Order: sequence, then structure tokens, then C-alpha cells
Amino acid sequence: MAVLSYSNEHEAGAAIIKNGKIVSAINEERLSRVKNQDGFPEKAIQFVLDASETTPDQVEHVIIPEISKIKDIFSNVIVKYPLYVFWKPRGLKIKPVDYLRQLLYSGLILLKTYRRVVQEHARDERKLRQMFPKARFHRVEHHIAHAASAYFTSGMDKAIIITADYWGDFTSTMVSVGKGKEIRPIARSYYPHSLGHYYASLTTWLGFRANRHEGKILGLAAYGDPDGPVYHKMKDLLVTDGLTIKAPFMIGRMWHQKIPFLKNCLMRELVENYRREDVAAAFQRRFEEVFTELVRNAVRETGIDKVVLAGGAFANVKLNQRIYEVPGVNEVFIYPNMSDGGISQGAALHFDISQNGSTGGKLPNMYYGPSYSDEEIEEALKEKGLEYTRYDNVEAEIAKLIADNKVVARFNGGMELGPRALGNRSILYQTTDPKVNKWLNERLQRTEFMPFAPVTLDEHAEKCYINIEGARYPAKFMTITFDCTDFMKEKSPATVHVDGTARPQLVTEEDNPSYYRILKEYHKLTGIPSLVNTSFNMHEEPIVCTPRDAVRAFLLGHLDYLAIGNYIVAFQEQKSEDAKAEELKEVPFKELT
Repeated sequence: MAVLSYSNEHEAGAAIIKNGKIVSAINEERLSRVKNQDGFPEKAIQFVLDASETTPDQVEHVIIPEISKIKDIFSNVIVKYPLYVFWKPRGLKIKPVDYLRQLLYSGLILLKTYRRVVQEHARDERKLRQMFPKARFHRVEHHIAHAASAYFTSGMDKAIIITADYWGDFTSTMVSVGKGKEIRPIARSYYPHSLGHYYASLTTWLGFRANRHEGKILGLAAYGDPDGPVYHKMKDLLVTDGLTIKAPFMIGRMWHQKIPFLKNCLMRELVENYRREDVAAAFQRRFEEVFTELVRNAVRETGIDKVVLAGGAFANVKLNQRIYEVPGVNEVFIYPNMSDGGISQGAALHFDISQNGSTGGKLPNMYYGPSYSDEEIEEALKEKGLEYTRYDNVEAEIAKLIADNKVVARFNGGMELGPRALGNRSILYQTTDPKVNKWLNERLQRTEFMPFAPVTLDEHAEKCYINIEGARYPAKFMTITFDCTDFMKEKSPATVHVDGTARPQLVTEEDNPSYYRILKEYHKLTGIPSLVNTSFNMHEEPIVCTPRDAVRAFLLGHLDYLAIGNYIVAFQEQKSEDAKAEELKEVPFKELT
């Protein structure tokens, strides 16, 4: 039986689940080539049908991951909103202007909710009913979908489930207990008490783009002072209240910087008077403190020592490390497609397992995207007139090139689902050059404060990282940081942050045989069990999907070699210039003037 779900949020996408397992899933951005694509994911739906060899008539259930009816909007939003929008702890002094800002913004949110639920989802449902006339339609709440994505892929039979994001169906944070095939919510935090809003507003105030550049803030925070005056001015923006999180008058005090009136708020004072590194450090510290206190309370109340996480807040890999280190937590898992890109998978999993009696289980890998034949790869290479060589043991050749200080873009097998490149759409380099973060990011036109992440042979993990055993599974997907050993700091400085941590991908032969062989061959040559792994894409573009995407990014990025399937291509300057000229031809004249 095929269960299909979709999402039209940012990172829109679709998934098909059969027998409690993800069969095919993709986010629309990889096919449309528009970063964080939202809206109806028509291309993604067609891909998951084709990849799973499912016809529309074979889809028995379609899941829409959002509350639906007007009565749900009324009971979940309109009735509750006044109870939460002006909440504050006793003794906290709030300026009258903050009340006004809070009121204005809350009204805008209600209007947006009405438009989205009543208009956009109704329109999408009509399309889906036309596409799948024989299917039965169901709805799964946003945070239940997040919870299911993590719990039903964790391999655990009992766990605390924490989901957190900007908001979804008015909920911003939810604590649940997963037991067997049941997910039971035990506490909710409602918007505007939102950790997602907190971090998104911070990102905007520090000059970056919300819902895209939060990772830059995490990297920046390591260079600042988390204990300075900024922290003491802002710490009451977030507080823990049992199993809920409160953000008293956060909207009023973090007023949007681009709204010109009522503009003198707490955030403006902070960014105009303190270094942005110190602002980032203080906010990251408070972010971690509030979440870890929430987890401690949940462990104490439930007696459960396993925690699973999903939602955009848990793209923050340092936070995930802090949660894993909470006393009483022995095991942690983060769903690899943790943001709204994972909603379609979670909604379908929840229905299939809780309603149909299927059984979940650990993810074998995240390579659910398209793969391409040798013929398709050769066609893309020939289109650009590139010279290439085919190798029977391409992994050994790649290892030799990297050991010889060459940057190799690797394209192989199925594309990764989720935000992390995990070896099939990756750029690989040695870990010994600490300056690589600067010069390679410049080639790729990126601005980053985090070092590149390492990929490490799983059998050498203890030699490189400290306290990994209860988080070994999420480390397969690059979703958590660890403190590094002296060996790692000495041999792989390019991948160790200034705070002594790294965000590794641990790889076994079973996970990805070709990727594993590259590492094994490199280890034989150098004695180092790790490589730099960064995503294969240009700045502000999605990870490459097709052979043509790979060739284009390779040429525009001035990378030394492209290892695509069993073929290796050396960089050719003239072909790069030709590619740049073609890019300019495709830009409308008005964008160049």
C-alpha cells in the first residue's frame, strides 16, 4: 500500500511510504533549482511516483500535514492567541511600545494563517484530489509530522520526542512521548513563544537571511563572548517553564529591523552597540540553556533516557551536542531532514505506522534522490566538450588526487535527501590545510564562519571524537557536533572549529561502499582517516542533482577535478570561461543593468 504526503512550506517536497519505510522522497528545490523552494511541489510529486514505480491509482492515502478546518483554526489559534501573546513573568518590565509592537505583529500573523490555511491548502488539496482520484485524504498536524519523522526512523521503542521550529499549526515547540507505534504529546509551547522566531530574527538583525543563514550565526557565535553584557541584557527573552518555553514580548523587543516605525527596540540597541560576534554568542548560549533545561525537565518527568529531535531548531548542531550531554540522556537521534523539508516524510510515516499497523526502523541511508547511468553522465560531459577518463577503480584515483592536494567534486549514486551532502554530491579535500575554509569558500562564492565538516571512517571514530557512542547513529548524517581529540586537532585542523568541536559524518562500508573505499584508500596513503566534506553546489544554490548540474558547478567553481560516476575530469580553464559566458547569456538584460 502506498501512502503519499507533500508539503508546500519552504523546502516543499513529497514522499511515498510503503510498509513503514521511506521508498522515495525529495525536496522541490533540487528539481526546480530554486533554494528553499516553496509552493505546490509538482516536480517532487512526479519524481516520487516515478522512483517508487507507483501510479496515481496505486496511491491509497494522501496525507496533508496541517490542521484544516475553520473550527481547528478557531480553537487552536484565535481562542488561544490572546492568552499567549501578552504573557510575561511577574516582575519583567515591558515598555508600552513593546505592547503595541506585539499587538501589531500578532495581527499580521493571524491574517497570514487565515490566508495560508483557507486559501493555499484548499487550492493544493483540489490539485491533489484531481491527481489521485482514488485516494483517501487525511490530515496530520505539523508537529506530529515532525515528531513521527524522528521517532519512527530512530529505531527506538520508547523515547522523549522534542520538536521545535518557527511555528506550525500555531505550535512552536512540542514535547511528546513515543512508545511503540504511539506518539503522545504531553506539552506544547504556542506562538509567539518561538525559538525559531528568536533565531530567525537574530539572523536578520546580524545581516543575514532568515530561514537560510542560521548556520552562519552558529559559526559566528564561537568567536564572541557568551558571558558579556549582551547576555545579561537579553537573557529574559527566553525562559523555560516546566515542559514549555516562553519568550515574553520577544516580538516587541526583537522588532523587525526593516519595519521603519517603532524601530527603537532591544535588538537595535544590541547590534548598534556591541560586536555581532558577541551578540551571536550570547543568543546561542541562551538558546542552548533554555533547550537543555527543557530536556532535563522532560527526562526527570518521564524517566526516559532517549531523546529524538526534529524541526528547524535542530539544524543547530551545537545545540544537539548540548542536549546529548544533558545528565540522564544516554542516546539521541536527530532526523536528518530536520526542517520543514522532512514534513512530508513524517506525515506519511505517522499515518502508515499508527493507522495501518506498519513498523518503522532505522534509516539505511539518505540517498533517496535521483541516480544516473553511465550513458547519462557521458552525455553531460560530451555536451560541454570535456575530456574525461573512465577508471575501473575510480575510488583509488580519487584518493591519490586528494592526497596530492587536489580538490575533487564527487557525484555518484542517489542524491541525498536533506540539507547535508553525504558523499554522493560532495566536494572532498584533505583535512590538513586550515586555510582551506577561506580559499575554497571564495572559489564557491560562499561566506561561512564554520569550518568544513569532516567525513571519518567509522572504525576510527573514537580516535577522533570524544563521547560518541550514544550519538553514533545521528553522526552518520552529520547532525551533531562532538569535542575533538588531540589527534583530530593535530591531523585534521581544517575541520575543527575554534571551540574544539567538529560536525562529522561517520561512514561504514555498508552505508556507502564507494565513499568508504575513497576514505580507506586515502587512509592507506596518509594515515589520516578523515576528509573534508562540503556540499557540491554554488553559493545560494541547492546541492547539485543531475550530471548537468554537476558539470556546471564544477566549471564555475574552478575545482581541480570532477569525479562523476566512474569518470574523472580535470579542470579546463577555457571550458570554465565558456560556462561563465553561457551563464551571462541566461541572465535577463534588466538584471545586468
